[in-house]
Amino acid sequence: MLSRAAGHPVLPPPYPLPEDWRVGTPTRIRPWTVVAYSLVVVVSGAAAVLAVLGDDTGAATWRTFVFLAATAGFGVHFERAGAERDLPELLNAVALTRAKERPRDSWVHFFRERGAGAWLSGCFTAAGAFGAVVFGWAIVRSVITDVAFALIWLVPLLLLALLLLLAGILAFVTTWRAASFGRLPIGVGMGPAGVTRYYLDDTDDIEWSRIARVTPAVSAVDEKTGDFTPSVELRAADDEILLDLNISGFRAHAWLIYASLRFWAEHPELRHELGTTFAQQRMDSWRRGMLGESVGDRG
Repeated sequence: MLSRAAGHPVLPPPYPLPEDWRVGTPTRIRPWTVVAYSLVVVVSGAAAVLAVLGDDTGAATWRTFVFLAATAGFGVHFERAGAERDLPELLNAVALTRAKERPRDSWVHFFRERGAGAWLSGCFTAAGAFGAVVFGWAIVRSVITDVAFALIWLVPLLLLALLLLLAGILAFVTTWRAASFGRLPIGVGMGPAGVTRYYLDDTDDIEWSRIARVTPAVSAVDEKTGDFTPSVELRAADDEILLDLNISGFRAHAWLIYASLRFWAEHPELRHELGTTFAQQRMDSWRRGMLGESVGDRG
């Protein structure tokens, strides 16, 4: 069976892979780390519940803190870079709006954020909810038993738990929004008129004429796992940063997003391709060139 990418040749990426960026596959998760994390989470959670039932505020506080750290670490451990291989979606721009006004472009190439994984979302939400309940109980107990000085560390711990809970809820919302047509997904769109950054409930429109330079950056690299945090800066002629785009959580590889933004920023004579299958084929050729031709069957 022929792949849909078979009709056009493989092209080398127009720009080299930026320094400290990676192209690879997710690191295999070792079973012993899963067992270790699971034991710490279960034991610390059970110990915290027993401390609450025994009205031991101090023990409940520190055991819950261990539970928060272990559960959050469990979720992060399952998040891996390296599987970002999708093409952008060629979408009618109206599908990315609430249809209150006419979009600048009729069709755009949309790089969709993939959202946090189920493990990260679930672990952050569970840890935050459990911690908020226990730390809230500890604060009430401290006030009732005249040891209000404990609020010095209990209030920051409660805020930490609420922050984890908020992060987990936002991760679920982002994943839900990215999962289906008609939910105004989050990501970046490219069309003949310019670049649009789609946020949770807002957009940032940047015309191509304002973009003078597209530069890659990286803020963190894990040498063991290959995970990295890449970003792309869209800069104006006066060096103003028009958009600082973190592209570590997209379905397409960061290299493809960077190459696409930079290519059409530097080639205005080819922007008529945007919003058509010609640009889509060009990006697919780059993708197959940077990740291997076999990915053409996975698009």
